Amino acid sequence: MSAWTASPRSRTAARLINPRHLAKGKARLRRAQRKVARRKRGSHRRRKAVILLAKAQRKIRNQRLNFHHELSFWLVCCFGLIAVEDLNIGGLSRGRLARSVHDAGWGSFFRMLAYKAESAGRELVKVDPRGTSQTCTCGAPVRKSLRQRWHDCQACGLSAPRDVVRAQVILQRARIGRSRPNVGVVAPSVSREAVCCSMTGVITCTRVAGFLLGFVHELSRQQAKN
Repeated sequence: MSAWTASPRSRTAARLINPRHLAKGKARLRRAQRKVARRKRGSHRRRKAVILLAKAQRKIRNQRLNFHHELSFWLVCCFGLIAVEDLNIGGLSRGRLARSVHDAGWGSFFRMLAYKAESAGRELVKVDPRGTSQTCTCGAPVRKSLRQRWHDCQACGLSAPRDVVRAQVILQRARIGRSRPNVGVVAPSVSREAVCCSMTGVITCTRVAGFLLGFVHELSRQQAKN
């Protein structure tokens, strides 16, 4: 995956960048489509060009599915609770961001994440996406255009990347507590963290509780003193 993630002991946010497989393979796909258009219908050369076009499309699809499988598996293994925006993907795919939405493949990724989370006993929470990027963590509205990638709140003075603040707002809406029972019961080795997915092509992971290993270490120190 072309992304960087937070270490389990890290208390900072991590961003997973959308690899944009369609955008990267557009040149190859365009050359294959041009070859098909230039070949005579019914000819052997056209059939070969169609096969090459199908291979180019299949490669992009397989790259996207592989990224979805790796990312959803990583999220389910590392987090006890996953919060996502309940997006109207059908409506977004018909708007001006249709190509980016189809390239990201959010529908298939959310379905994959849902069945893996259910199979692993994780909790997947969908929240209302309205105003997540236009609201501060203090509750004050902060209006921003799509091009503005930095959040500056005049009410509380918070200044941070837009996606990080948006993830924190989603976590608030999901009402994530500091001690979720499913984390300790299902897998004690899983760190108490949560993840928020946004439609900007970036997945922001935010720490929401202490690392379990540090808790065990502190507990052992108290027992040694007693």
